[in-house]
Amino acid sequence: MATRYPTLLRTGARLHGRHAELQALFEQARTLCPEGFPFDETRSLDPVRAGLTLGFVEGLRAELREALGLPTEAFSLERFTVQGAGPVSLHDDARNYPDVYFVIVVAHSGRLGIVDGKSRAVRHAAGEILLLDPRKKHALVPEGLTAAEWPCARTAGFARDPEDQFLFLDFEVPRRLLRERFRAG
Repeated sequence: MATRYPTLLRTGARLHGRHAELQALFEQARTLCPEGFPFDETRSLDPVRAGLTLGFVEGLRAELREALGLPTEAFSLERFTVQGAGPVSLHDDARNYPDVYFVIVVAHSGRLGIVDGKSRAVRHAAGEILLLDPRKKHALVPEGLTAAEWPCARTAGFARDPEDQFLFLDFEVPRRLLRERFRAG
């Protein structure tokens, strides 16, 4: 019987002392990218990323290295993005991201939580550090719901209510560096 590795690992780690910065980043994203929180899609918010200082990103890399025990080089500046989304139905990103795991820092979750095909959504705290396997089915749905209870958006559109907006910082990390954590689950 094949072993089922988890889709999402809640590390229990959080950035410390960055709540105000993350909140300001969310407000900036809402201003610079009013269509940056689409339904059923995650969008790279390049104007927000361009406004981040190197000091902010280097500090983030250092905190992630400390929290996850990975070398700083695992968090490549070229593989760093700022992403926004509204609720997203069950999907995988295997075609686009076959060789990486995502190291996610939640900037703002509203009432949304990342789930696999079976779990119920729990909102994430600002600064929470998550590990996600993009090759496995996952969704971003309102708290208390499962992916099956959240259908694909019937029309294209954007989440306007902050409670339905999810903003995160993402590093794409080579699979070899996190594989054992997913196996240990």
